[in-house]
Amino acid sequence: MKSIRVALSYAGKVQGWLRALVYGLLLSVALPMWAQQPVQHAFLWSSATGMQDLGSLGGSSYANAVNNSGQVVGYFFTPLNEVHAFLWTSNGGMQDIGTLGGNFSTASGINDLEQVVGSSSNAAGQVHAFLWTSAGGMQDLGTLGGSSSSGVAINDKGVIVGSCLTTGDTTDHACMRTHGRWHDLGTLGGTASYANAVSVYNVVVGNSLIATGDEHAFLWINNGMQDLGTLGGGTSNALGVNNYGNVVGFSALVGGSPSHAFLWSNAFGTMQDLGAFQDFSANSDALGISRFGKIAGYACTDFTNSVCHAAAWTGSNHQIRDLGTLGGTDSTATAINDVGQIVGYSDTN
Repeated sequence: MKSIRVALSYAGKVQGWLRALVYGLLLSVALPMWAQQPVQHAFLWSSATGMQDLGSLGGSSYANAVNNSGQVVGYFFTPLNEVHAFLWTSNGGMQDIGTLGGNFSTASGINDLEQVVGSSSNAAGQVHAFLWTSAGGMQDLGTLGGSSSSGVAINDKGVIVGSCLTTGDTTDHACMRTHGRWHDLGTLGGTASYANAVSVYNVVVGNSLIATGDEHAFLWINNGMQDLGTLGGGTSNALGVNNYGNVVGFSALVGGSPSHAFLWSNAFGTMQDLGAFQDFSANSDALGISRFGKIAGYACTDFTNSVCHAAAWTGSNHQIRDLGTLGGTDSTATAINDVGQIVGYSDTN
């Protein structure tokens, strides 16, 4: 699983973690490398039950988001090795929610109204953001003017964020969809930006190129994009935000390596290094934060970064906890809800 994490969850996040999924590897869909990996399954973790295997409708499955009712969304590989979005519920299990007419879709966000957002290929092979509901099915949300868009997150007001190709397909910009249309959120001075999460107050976080060509985490609010800086290295990315404006993600340290999970808030005004497991020279990453400040992500066990486990940071001192695996070597936590339920994916063998 290490190669998948490096391709999608780490190197991908340097450029916007879902962009790597949507615009990169999975556009080809049937890649031999996937078949060579250990089987991975989406999981739902809680302190009461531990790590629950959510199964699959074919090959490996991956959970991306969870709402406060414990409904989970993500994607799985079909028996034909296509990638389809899923919705999982405790009563109905895993449901394929289809595509926009192509052979690829992935669900990336779900709110408490059971509105699901993600990205899908259409019959023409273009990737567009979608909104799915049980009543209306999958709706194509169009683009900002270019040929592609991605839906990454949705809040309880129905505001959607992601990344959109600009007119002429020259570059990607972080974008927000409100009142039935996409809005360009701009950049930190560079050519491209990517939105990864949005709070109920429409605070958006993500990453953007700056004038030097480095990528920095940003916070966008009231039509302005703020550079959140780094932990000393050249690169950072904001991946989660809660309704209090607390932001999590990862940043390179001085020298460029390792990269560590961070917590940023207005109270600090700077990034707080959340560290890793025992070996602080190993990588870690925070992907989600609950209303109550609990954080989910992953941390690697040593400097080789060959084994990484889903992790949670809790308490006032943000003590790190290893969440284990589904029986295999590696796991990653991708999101956490306000009830403390965590989702992600894990090797099963």
